Amino acid sequence: MKNVIFWVGVKNKHYSEKYGGWEWMDISRKTWEYWCEKHDVIFFPFEKPINDDLVNYRINWQKSIYCFDLLDEAGIDYDQIFLVDSSCMAKWNMPNVFELTDHKFTAWRETDNLNWVYDSIKGYEDFFCYKLNKYDYFSSGVIIFNKSHKDIFLEFKDLYHNNVVDFVELQDKIVRKGTEQTPLNYWVQKNNIELNLDLPFVYKLTHIHRKEMFHYNWQLEEDKTPYFIKYGYNWVFNGIPKNQRTENMKGVWNLVKHNYVQNPTIDFLLDSVGEDKVTNPTTTSYKFKTDIWDFFKDFKDKICIEFGTHKGQTTKILSHCFEKVYTININEQSLATAKMLNVGIDNIEYVPFDLYSNKVLDIKNVSVVLIDAGHRYDQVLSDIKRCLELECDGDFYIIFDDYGLNVHEHDVKKAVDENIDIGYIEVVKKIGCEPGHIFGENRVLKDYEGLICRVVK
Repeated sequence: MKNVIFWVGVKNKHYSEKYGGWEWMDISRKTWEYWCEKHDVIFFPFEKPINDDLVNYRINWQKSIYCFDLLDEAGIDYDQIFLVDSSCMAKWNMPNVFELTDHKFTAWRETDNLNWVYDSIKGYEDFFCYKLNKYDYFSSGVIIFNKSHKDIFLEFKDLYHNNVVDFVELQDKIVRKGTEQTPLNYWVQKNNIELNLDLPFVYKLTHIHRKEMFHYNWQLEEDKTPYFIKYGYNWVFNGIPKNQRTENMKGVWNLVKHNYVQNPTIDFLLDSVGEDKVTNPTTTSYKFKTDIWDFFKDFKDKICIEFGTHKGQTTKILSHCFEKVYTININEQSLATAKMLNVGIDNIEYVPFDLYSNKVLDIKNVSVVLIDAGHRYDQVLSDIKRCLELECDGDFYIIFDDYGLNVHEHDVKKAVDENIDIGYIEVVKKIGCEPGHIFGENRVLKDYEGLICRVVK
């Protein structure tokens, strides 16, 4: 038996405009599919209604009353079931929450709108003739249960079928506070189901905006990663205007999507970088990044240093080539920007350091350095000198950017060529765009964009 993610993603065509389209569902699905593959969990999408009458049988009801029917029909030999709405995004490194349930009905207390909860409980009290313990009231958008709870859900289905008219009137005209959530709470409590309500709220992080978790710690200006990404595991995009859900989830996805690919291709990484040297002259070209990838992608046990962080775009490529990347810049704003682009990549260390000071750069066992910091002649000479002083193990490579660019031929190219002529370094490969390539007004390559050189022992 396997555990199951029962993912609710029915796209009701009548509500497309209300929700601003359905792209947010597609984003949610990608995150949960990745998480399931990582933890050997079955991903089961509920995308087509069992009953087409979406007035009397709304999707929130259908997911609860037909969940077991759908799994049985699919022939899935399930153990625990994690029912989750498509308004949720699973963080790439979320632990296996199934291991934390103690095999109980697991849910999270609803604490975001206590007045709403109170009114909803009071509204259904007469129907159920039961005094609900409001302190154990849970949200039904994220719940975990198992085979032992099958009969309870099947009886809940019968309850709804037998009282559908009353339930619709309660939810639409009398109570007007939710659909199946409060009835399910009554049903679970009336049947004395043992609950586990003690798991951390980070597994169901709701109303992110109200908790001000879109913000970051202003005292740590160098790290602007939003709180919910740093500390949450299951991000629930509720409480915001429904037509803004795609905009919000798409923005988050573009920030973190590189974490949801086990073995990314260079094309995927370039797409996540999003800028070429044609549109941003301060970065390296796609060709330059691709050539680095092709040459160093098997250096997975090596250490690399990047002299000169900008936006972290080339840094991202390096992080997928090497075991560890140290990226250096005296400007902490540049480091903060790079951190945002590379959220979740844990083998990058951001080092605030003045490369042109007399301080020693204490990083050992380095195999590769990318020089793309100061572009003056004296600065490039200084960078090369630092490289030659680093402790290395085996072959030691230096990558140069902007080698052939006309505006730097008396600075970058001159400094590099002098060290080649002296015999300190030797050219292994010319990389990036070819001579004659134009990046913009008065920015032409007179030689190749970059070089990969080996330090001569």
